[in-house]
Amino acid sequence: MMRIVIEKMLAGFLVLLFSATVLTVLWQVIGRYILEAPSSATEEIARFLLIWLGMVSMAYAFAKRMHVGVDLISARLSPGSRVNAARAIWLACAVFALAVMVYGGGLLVKVTATLGQTSAALGLPMWTIYAIMPLSGLVIAYLAISFLIEGILTDNEPASGEPQ
Repeated sequence: MMRIVIEKMLAGFLVLLFSATVLTVLWQVIGRYILEAPSSATEEIARFLLIWLGMVSMAYAFAKRMHVGVDLISARLSPGSRVNAARAIWLACAVFALAVMVYGGGLLVKVTATLGQTSAALGLPMWTIYAIMPLSGLVIAYLAISFLIEGILTDNEPASGEPQ
């Protein structure tokens, strides 16, 4: 149930980010070619929105089980081995998300906050831009653990690749 709420929240946030990106780039094009007054602020906003769009899209694709998966080896396994391989993959995804995205991303946020780095055109604290990495990592870790538990409780292959 919680996964459905997360998916809907991610989808809504993606629509918002994408719309903001389109409007920002549209305004940048109008400013540059029609008004002949390019803005460095819109370029920076578009860049930051693209970072957030990429990270949130990754979490959404993971929630929908649309992430890239190569089943070259698992397709040749027996059904029982395939279930165990899928569980190991979900566990590896959770560990990666927690170690690299949450912990590593959290360190990045901490360092940039400590150093007081700001963006060139807008003067935004860079830690606010980088904060999307540990946030997305938390969502992905939660989903991976959720898929793993679901697979254990139902004794099915938790990584079917099929969106739910």
